[in-house]
Amino acid sequence: MIALAKKIDGWVQRILRFISMTMFSILGLLLVANVSLRLINDLVSFLEAKGLAGAAGFINSFVTINSFHWFDEVVELTFAALVFYGAAALWCAKLHFSVGDWISPRLKHDRLKHLYRILILMISATFMAIFFWFALKLTLRTHQVTTVFQIKQWILYSCMPVSAFIMLVYSVIDVLVEVRKFILGLPGAEPSA
Repeated sequence: MIALAKKIDGWVQRILRFISMTMFSILGLLLVANVSLRLINDLVSFLEAKGLAGAAGFINSFVTINSFHWFDEVVELTFAALVFYGAAALWCAKLHFSVGDWISPRLKHDRLKHLYRILILMISATFMAIFFWFALKLTLRTHQVTTVFQIKQWILYSCMPVSAFIMLVYSVIDVLVEVRKFILGLPGAEPSA
């Protein structure tokens, strides 16, 4: 059972990292394409203003796109997926930002350290449960579509409840592991992030 859980954990983390890296790459490509197109359009405008309409027409014959009218929709989708799936990837790997565990090293008794860790993990799990609930409500109540591609908005928002659910599952597991350490009286409490 533990081996299966570790295998699932490994796959979840790989998938989340792959999604995050893919979304980051797409955003980078879109940025380069958008900046390049704007520079070309500015060059064409400059050439036309200087009376070099032939050169401007020559450039326009190769670059027939004047703008990415769909740019905002794709950026919104990829950025939301990058942020939320990236946060879930970091949360699963226990690499998400934290203020730091500077209290538990100062606690003398191992059981007190475990209680402190349980409290922190319960607060995190509660936050993830609330985040999941509201993200799911927002996603299910959205009936609009995007302007250009006519994609249902819930598809864009779906990364929130999915990533929140993943983080909630990992938070609950962290709480259960820490409660087990408390009950068994295991020494030390390693901060998880």
